[in-house]
Amino acid sequence: MISAVFAVALMAAAADPAAQAAPTGAAPSATPAKSAKPDKDALVCKREPVLGSRMKERVCLTQADWDARKAQAKDDLDAAQRNQPMRAQ
Repeated sequence: MISAVFAVALMAAAADPAAQAAPTGAAPSATPAKSAKPDKDALVCKREPVLGSRMKERVCLTQADWDARKAQAKDDLDAAQRNQPMRAQ
């Protein structure tokens, strides 16, 4: 049933003249291009699970802090797999 609805929507979109490609000579869209590297000082919020609760908490850190947490977690996992004591923070 869902595939039939999807097929009808796809055919309707293909038949719509407004959905066709832009005419030649048209200016590119006005949306700015995304930079290759995210801003390290930008604040990024994520929802993380809380141990012993079904609720998640919102944690906001800079992108540099998120990268540091990810690197620290990877280092800790590598140390645990090598059976070496984890370093103190």
